[in-house]
Amino acid sequence: MTSTIDRGKIVSTLAFALRHDPTRFGLELDDAGWACLEDLLIALRFDRYDWAYVDDALLNSVVEESDRFEIRDGRIRATYGHSIELGTLPPVTVPSAVLFHGTTEEALPAIRQEGLKPIGRRFVHLTSVREYARQVADARQSRAVILVRAADAHASGHVFRRANGHVWLTGYVEATFLTIES
Repeated sequence: MTSTIDRGKIVSTLAFALRHDPTRFGLELDDAGWACLEDLLIALRFDRYDWAYVDDALLNSVVEESDRFEIRDGRIRATYGHSIELGTLPPVTVPSAVLFHGTTEEALPAIRQEGLKPIGRRFVHLTSVREYARQVADARQSRAVILVRAADAHASGHVFRRANGHVWLTGYVEATFLTIES
């Protein structure tokens, strides 16, 4: 039965539940965003009748294919992308010299003028992997990749946090630290 389940829909539901609205799914997140894996499985099964057969193995498989979530010791969390406030943030870290941001071409005029802002999220999301930024841009149907001079921004006082192996978070990046690659 699990072979007919839309794995992409599970990923988007996990993202919504763990990043934006855990209470809708009856979840309690701790300060670092961790929820009980069993509680999440129950919530998924009740969210859609065709997910009644979602189990640990399927959920682990879906999470392993994504860098957006982490499972440990019977708990699960989103590693970045929260619109809700968490009590514990990823540690402050010195960033790579250059980071990247994928966006739409339509957003470029505002970005050139105002810089990168965390629209709808708590942080601006950057990556140390140029190809990942291209994939993000491609998913938005309009490729625009921005090179961020992160070392320069850090030297001027910007705070960077590493969410996972390649995703970085920061509050805002002025346009002076940006180069549009498209």
